[in-house]
Amino acid sequence: MLSSADESGEKRKGLPIEHPLDSLQVQAVLDFMLFLNDTLSRTSQQFEDETSCSPEEANVIRILAQHGPLMVKDIKKALPGMDPSKLTRLLDSLETQGYAARTLNKENRRSFLVAPTERGMRLLGEFTHDLEVLVQNMLSTLTPTERLILVELFTKIQTSWKAPAH
Repeated sequence: MLSSADESGEKRKGLPIEHPLDSLQVQAVLDFMLFLNDTLSRTSQQFEDETSCSPEEANVIRILAQHGPLMVKDIKKALPGMDPSKLTRLLDSLETQGYAARTLNKENRRSFLVAPTERGMRLLGEFTHDLEVLVQNMLSTLTPTERLILVELFTKIQTSWKAPAH
């Protein structure tokens, strides 16, 4: 015989029984995630159409901008799950478009350092600006108190997030 926790699936999914999830809340969050995914996809596609730079390439530039010139292995560490051959293609594309530059690593002459160019930094600024406009549009629908609560909730989710195992 199944317990009530087994029937709802909560115990099987590892959710604490003390905090059962309401199906309407789950659906509301799912709907919002799908809405946000669609909105981000359209924004990313428009950015890519205008700049010939994919969001993945913009992410690589962001990592390079935050951490300075990096060896390819260090970029790979910052992008868990990225296939090495795909990263090589992204770096080749960024270099071809003038968004990043590779230079010989003076400390280890068998490797290269990759750094964003000024053009890459401008591109990153444009991409970040596009995302900031989305955020401002989202937040403008909320009161200041609601915005504080939303940020607190996002922070709580982000700090306790455990990606599902594959």
